[in-house]
This record gives sequence, C-alpha cells and structure tokens, in this order.
Amino acid sequence: MVRSFARARVFPVVAWAYLAAIGLQIFFAGMYVFVGAEMLELHTTFAHAFIVLSVLMIGTAFIGQVDGRSKRLTFALLGLLVLQGMLVHVGQWFGLWTIAALHPVNAMLLAYASLTLARHAATSWNVKRDTNPVSIAGRSALASR
Repeated sequence: MVRSFARARVFPVVAWAYLAAIGLQIFFAGMYVFVGAEMLELHTTFAHAFIVLSVLMIGTAFIGQVDGRSKRLTFALLGLLVLQGMLVHVGQWFGLWTIAALHPVNAMLLAYASLTLARHAATSWNVKRDTNPVSIAGRSALASR
C-alpha cells in the first residue's frame, strides 16, 4: 500500500514540483538580471529547496520501488544539481568565470532532465482499469444483486 502510493502518487508529484521549482529558480535569476542585484538573494536562497526536493525524490524512488529509468533520471538530476552548485563555486573560489558561465547551460539540462522524469513519472499516475467486457458485465451483475 505504502509502496504503491509512493510510486503512483508521491513520486510524480515531487517530480513535477521539481520542474516547477526549476521554473521559479529561472524566474528569480531573471529578476536578478532585469530588476537588480538585490534580487540575487532570492535565487541563492531558493536553491536550498532543491536539496529538500532531491531527498524527497530519492526517498520516494526507493520506498515506491520505481522503475530503473526513473531511478537513473533521479540520480542524473542529483548529479546535475551538484554540478550546478560547483559551477558557481569554480568561479568564486578559483576565478574561472568562463567555466562558471556554464551555470545557465546546466540549468537548461536540469530543466530538460526534470521534464523527462516528470513526464515519465506521470505515466504511473494513470491506474490501469479493467476493460474486459466480461468482467465489467460480471461486476454489474454483482452490483445489481
């Protein structure tokens, strides 16, 4: 019961929430660029939400025993997320700003991987219904008794 709930309901919701968070994070980056430097704090602070979402996604992936593709995509997202943070620090710590400039490119990869995972996870949301006419007729006969 818990496994199927985690796989069919929680994991897809967290996957779509991750994608929505990426969209919001991109919006915060745009606020920094077009509104002003004081908006950078929104972008840097909200980055911590991805840690929570990643832990939730990994937890539900294993509790729900999702398929191998979903697990691979989940860990790919985690790897891209770690790379995202490291790209910023490469510029700050070592002055390699050309490498740090790959931060928005990696954000696009994160968005694509997240969309792929969310769409794949959404397929488990649809519960397969019995479309066999014999069993449907049998249930109708039982229900009318």
